[in-house]
Amino acid sequence: MKKLVFLLFMVWGVGTSAQPLRMVEADSVVLYDFFWYGVQRSADSIAATDGRAWPWTAVQVDAEAVAHRADNWKRGLEDMRLEGALTDSVSRVDELLPLLRETVELGLMTGEARYFDVAERMLANSVMRTWKFYQAWKWRHEALEQVMRSVGSMAFATRGRDIFINMFIRSNVHVKNEDVDFYMQLFCGSPWYNDTSIRITKDMSPIEEVADTVLSRYHRLIVREEATDSVDLTFHIRIPSWTNGQNMLPRFTAQCKKQPVIIMVNGSLYTPEMVDGYAVVKGRWAVGDIINVKIPTPILRVSDSRQPGMVALQRGPMVYYSPFDFDATHAHLNLKEPISHYFDKKAHAIVLKSINENRYGKLNDVLFPYCNFGRQRIFVPAK
Repeated sequence: MKKLVFLLFMVWGVGTSAQPLRMVEADSVVLYDFFWYGVQRSADSIAATDGRAWPWTAVQVDAEAVAHRADNWKRGLEDMRLEGALTDSVSRVDELLPLLRETVELGLMTGEARYFDVAERMLANSVMRTWKFYQAWKWRHEALEQVMRSVGSMAFATRGRDIFINMFIRSNVHVKNEDVDFYMQLFCGSPWYNDTSIRITKDMSPIEEVADTVLSRYHRLIVREEATDSVDLTFHIRIPSWTNGQNMLPRFTAQCKKQPVIIMVNGSLYTPEMVDGYAVVKGRWAVGDIINVKIPTPILRVSDSRQPGMVALQRGPMVYYSPFDFDATHAHLNLKEPISHYFDKKAHAIVLKSINENRYGKLNDVLFPYCNFGRQRIFVPAK
């Protein structure tokens, strides 16, 4: 199998930090959100017999070696599809997983959020779709099982007292290295996002379902639990590129409504420094402290330079497909009409509602996440 590698089209100054990031151990992350929760349970049940989490050892790598890997990675970038794969075939998982591993490892070695933009795109679309396919047919793939058991650990990494949140996943996390030993909870609706709360806790007590039944109310609640000590930590919170439609993969450009990212610490507005795609939030933290991150989740209208006149829709990291028969109806997506979203209980996902149009009038369309066995069109005719 030929080596397939890629990199974002932006010109980066590739180098390494004094130490690479270290992924939090998979067993130290308990997932609770509905998108990944069942995956972890299934992968854990397999791991109880013969599977393990995805291994990665943090090693020192010099800047020249990283630059060489990044250059190799860049050469295959033009072949990357919007859903984060080089092919639509779920049977080619042996190409998909090495690609994901190289992406994550480069992110850990460089501490650059852009790599995790791509890793998240791959996980939420092509990797999840492949996992669902294998589960439906009750097929086994040990490497895929290892990856799915490790999703939580990819979301969090450390370097001393620097805590990196690479992906927002509702979870309990025990962060422990030579410098720190603490617990935190993330409340969010991944991968649909919007509001996220990062709360310092005293242990790994399960997240209560009632805690954020109305998430906005929870965000206004600052809980001060009794704490005997505090710790100096610097949080690096990845601000995904899809929040403003910038930094897309090569070939792709996106249009969307621009909105600001808002960060609050214990109810007060916080203006972070941005470093390599991460919002840096520094402070001395005690149990009960809360960081609120309001991340806009616009619906992106994505264009591909290889398919003029066609548009794909994306919300958060999720790419959507349309079951609508555009050829038979001679229709197109009407870009002048607003696109809305709602939670579909049957699909168990947020779906998009758009308006198609042909010579006879307007036609409603509902688009579903690509990972839900999407086989119809991602790019559709639009004007």
